[in-house]
Amino acid sequence: MALVHKRQSLNSRGRDWSELPDDVIRMVLGRLRFSDFHRARAVCSAWYRVWGECVPKPNQVPWLILFPDPAQTRRSCMLYNPQEEENVYTIQDLGVDPCLASCGTWLLMSDPRLNLYLVNVLNLERINLVAIESQRDQLFSALVLDRKGHFASKAEMMGYPSTDKAVVWIDEKTKDYVVACSWDGDKHAAFCKKGDCEWRPIPSLLGCSDIALKDHKLYIYYEDGSIGISDLKFVTKTAHVQLYPFRFHLGSLSPYETIWADYLDWKTNIVITISGDFLMVGSVLKRRDLSWLFRVYKFNSANNEWEETVSLGDQAVILDLGITVQASSDIQGITRNSIYFSGLPSSQKDVFVFNLSSQKVQRLSSSSVSSRPFSNARWLFPTS
Repeated sequence: MALVHKRQSLNSRGRDWSELPDDVIRMVLGRLRFSDFHRARAVCSAWYRVWGECVPKPNQVPWLILFPDPAQTRRSCMLYNPQEEENVYTIQDLGVDPCLASCGTWLLMSDPRLNLYLVNVLNLERINLVAIESQRDQLFSALVLDRKGHFASKAEMMGYPSTDKAVVWIDEKTKDYVVACSWDGDKHAAFCKKGDCEWRPIPSLLGCSDIALKDHKLYIYYEDGSIGISDLKFVTKTAHVQLYPFRFHLGSLSPYETIWADYLDWKTNIVITISGDFLMVGSVLKRRDLSWLFRVYKFNSANNEWEETVSLGDQAVILDLGITVQASSDIQGITRNSIYFSGLPSSQKDVFVFNLSSQKVQRLSSSSVSSRPFSNARWLFPTS
């Protein structure tokens, strides 16, 4: 009988273990790493209340989100944190809409009518952007002849054009955001900010090859090699600055006449560093052995030349985001002097880390990631 009473007493205490004084909960939360901190809010109502008053330790590693394969019955996304190796977390209710871009813990998604929205991967909070439906003719206004010989807007003829490029920046605390997109082969481009009632055209995006966004500044790499910066804080005009042109020559890797035979795909990305400078990153996929090569260039203001570099120092490139992040040797889960990559349109399942020091690809070690079917993947860098 005494044993029964003892067990009941232990069980009773077990049910109340989470009801700790606020200062104790606050102390525990202050010791948790970023991912554990966000999970702790689900312990009980007392923890959730104190959790809302605390600030987490800053996250220091990129996370990977895997989007479900449409052929699979399970439509949940998987979230992988390299600091937790074999743990993969399931995210329900993100739906099947494609992800266009990300910033912090937020994804930029698009529905079939090209209406865009932001969704937070940690708490599923959603922010609907200005509906593109109401501005379709205005944004895609080129006039063409329809089959009956009547003039119609290009939007009416084509339905909804595909989104070519998209970038998002959001302040995790204030929820201020900027989103910029281009459509239909970059023939049309626009942006919107928090509080806007409409999308605003960006003429300076026409003919762009890549874009990156930090705060309210849009960095643009054009097909002709020129580089520009547009300040999207201006409502009536975009302040545009042209910088020195850059060309990533595949000919430096292979004779020009054999380029098409040697490479399956290639791309040049513009990347903003922690200090606000920027790099150009060229990537190529070799046809012969399906291996990847990367080249990183930085601008030398002394001679106005772009020069190749093999060292990022204690930084790493998150190519999906167009940024570099701190990656010193004492941070577990991130590799310094590396490029975090999640494929090109021809290779959306090619997810890896490219080490610039060794010039080798490092595949993800987690078997729980490599064994799961997925349609697309993106690197994230949660900040708060």
